[in-house]
Amino acid sequence: MKERKIFWIIIFNSLIVISEIFFGIISNSFALIADALHNTGDVLAIAITYMALKLGAKKTTFKYTFGFIKAEMMAAFTNTLFLFVTMIYMIYEAVNRVYNPEVIEPIYMIVVGIIAVIANGVSAYILHSLGVEHSHGHEHSHDETHNHHHHGDANIQSAYLHMLSDALISVGVVVAGIFIYYFKIYYIDSILTIIFSIYILKHSYPLLKKSFLSLMDVNTTDISQEKLDEIINSDEAILEYNDLHISRPNSKFNFISFHIVLNDDKLNLLNVEKITDNIKYKLEHIGFNHILIQVDSSKHIKNQIHCNYNGVAI
Repeated sequence: MKERKIFWIIIFNSLIVISEIFFGIISNSFALIADALHNTGDVLAIAITYMALKLGAKKTTFKYTFGFIKAEMMAAFTNTLFLFVTMIYMIYEAVNRVYNPEVIEPIYMIVVGIIAVIANGVSAYILHSLGVEHSHGHEHSHDETHNHHHHGDANIQSAYLHMLSDALISVGVVVAGIFIYYFKIYYIDSILTIIFSIYILKHSYPLLKKSFLSLMDVNTTDISQEKLDEIINSDEAILEYNDLHISRPNSKFNFISFHIVLNDDKLNLLNVEKITDNIKYKLEHIGFNHILIQVDSSKHIKNQIHCNYNGVAI
């Protein structure tokens, strides 16, 4: 159902792009053509989102043991980076048009701009609802609720930002057309484009940062090392934990893996499982949903938490 809605968004916005280019050429409106080029990039971004959703739904295999779990963040990073480049280009062109205004036909700007506002607005609304629809599940605690609100689909969120930026810039086109029609102020569209572009840059930066850090397997969870120490070292049989890895491969999963070193090499399997199950329960309570714990004997003490490869701490 989600993929079908996004597919129709692609088709619908492709028609808007064609219309804007056609009427932009007829009216000699650079604003319409520029908006069409921006919309073209966004249609491609939505197409990437669509493919990422398809890939993300594929099952794991022996070759792809993680499946395509990072497809969401890869698409989000690509989309948002492209949005950044587009907005910077729009600002550059807008500044040029302030000093070199062109006479254009405002009626086409107003009519086509209004259609684009409606189309992009509806598309943004649909994408926003798709990105948060799974957040209406059953939360069982304050901590789980707090964690759950971080799980909006970053891929769909980036596509939503693209459509929102389109809608805002289309509003600028309409307003510019009205001012040009009544007051012949041709540079107003450039000023509005700059304002909207800066707004979009500001609001898309957090997603660009989030997706980049995710692709780099950076720990972006809210938990402190002190809190993690408290959870893992809660049993007196644990001497230390090491080889710690924490990552968020997409907006739905928090991965954590580490080794625990026990001080009693004669503990039976049931006692060991009791220790690890208790740790897993506490970690799940704070939002980790993919937990891997390896149990080692006391001869594996490393006196450090982080992993070490060839003498380099990781």
